[in-house]
Amino acid sequence: MKLPDFAEFEPFQHLRLTMGARKAGHFELFNAAKHLTGRERSELDQQGKRLPLFKIRRFADLTWGLKNTRLVVYLEDAADYHLAQCLVTAGWDSSQAVWISTRRTGHLPASGKEASRSVCPHCLQLLGYKGFDLQRNRKIAYSKNLISTFSREEFFHLYTLYPVQGMAERPSEKLA
Repeated sequence: MKLPDFAEFEPFQHLRLTMGARKAGHFELFNAAKHLTGRERSELDQQGKRLPLFKIRRFADLTWGLKNTRLVVYLEDAADYHLAQCLVTAGWDSSQAVWISTRRTGHLPASGKEASRSVCPHCLQLLGYKGFDLQRNRKIAYSKNLISTFSREEFFHLYTLYPVQGMAERPSEKLA
């Protein structure tokens, strides 16, 4: 039995060109519009990046993201950083420039400097992170201990840093 030469089959030729494949067998899995490049990944981990809030994604699980990667979000002079779309970040103006990072350990960078910051308790409350709850008396001591021992590395193990798959973006809400 002789198989036809599909390299010459017109419908497949048209499909290949429509897909943007330059030649048979050529395809590219990486899409820079949806995935961070190596350079972006390195920049976010090493020196952080400053962007207006409206350019950052709002994942359906209430975490922040850029393309398909979760982020830590913070203001340059603030004492805390944010993992979720909490009450504090809801008060930010959408055009306000914020710092973002993917750094899992150590101090968070801003303007070439590194500063010690704490995790925002409102974010942990919103996410219900590890049973965190400062509103119930019986959990207050546990929750305060969780803040003091919080680890971004452990957080990003639970809430995968990258890739965030199948996570639809929340409908845009007006940030006051």
